[in-house]
Amino acid sequence: MKKLLRLCFTIILSICSFSMIAWAKPIPLPASKQLMVVITDGWSNIQGTIYCFEKHHNKWTLKFSNPIVVGGKGLGIGDGVIPLSIDNAPVKKEGDMKSPAGFFTIGTAFGYADYKDAKWIKNPYVRATDTLICVDDVHSAYYNTLVDNDPKKSDYNSFEHMRLQKDYYKWGLFINHNSPKVVPGDGSCVFMHIWGGADHGTAGCTAMTEANLLRILHWIKASDSPLLVQLPKDEYRKIRGGFGLPEIKF
Repeated sequence: MKKLLRLCFTIILSICSFSMIAWAKPIPLPASKQLMVVITDGWSNIQGTIYCFEKHHNKWTLKFSNPIVVGGKGLGIGDGVIPLSIDNAPVKKEGDMKSPAGFFTIGTAFGYADYKDAKWIKNPYVRATDTLICVDDVHSAYYNTLVDNDPKKSDYNSFEHMRLQKDYYKWGLFINHNSPKVVPGDGSCVFMHIWGGADHGTAGCTAMTEANLLRILHWIKASDSPLLVQLPKDEYRKIRGGFGLPEIKF
């Protein structure tokens, strides 16, 4: 009887241990020489830190870090380059005020500056003109894409202007959440941009001071295939080793 009880206990422990680590199957990350890691204290926290690393001789080296804010409702699992499934974790949806958690590639840079004044940017660059918009209408064929607004040809009823009166989008990066394979309703128009303050969460983006964003824009290089990882710190600790991510002392 005691042997049977010990056996049952061992099986239960094994199942529990497996369930704790099976939420994300470690698979190779896309080859990258630049890595940005956004860490928050928990799923509902809006403040956090971004850590920027470069890979040298197969080892991640921290270059710099700075404070950031995420969505006003924190983080939710997004659609990135690696599928994630975490028990009891929120899932990102359109309009939920959550920033996507997971692994993401980086898309085009954008800003108010003319092309000739943005030649120093080493990513593709799009000027945010008065007509540039990002479509967030889940019924549109242009959902989650930057397009030049043409009311005569549009199939969308909802979108976000990329040229604002304030400087939030003066500089920015498009985060490839729910892209290029777009699922209607999974969230759209997720950027890295200038914040409204350290206590102001975003609508689902990752934001920081203009000076810190400019440092990232001067550093980031499309040819190095930069990756963005966004997670609460406890989840990052669980998966760091399996994905070859750098250790961070929070």
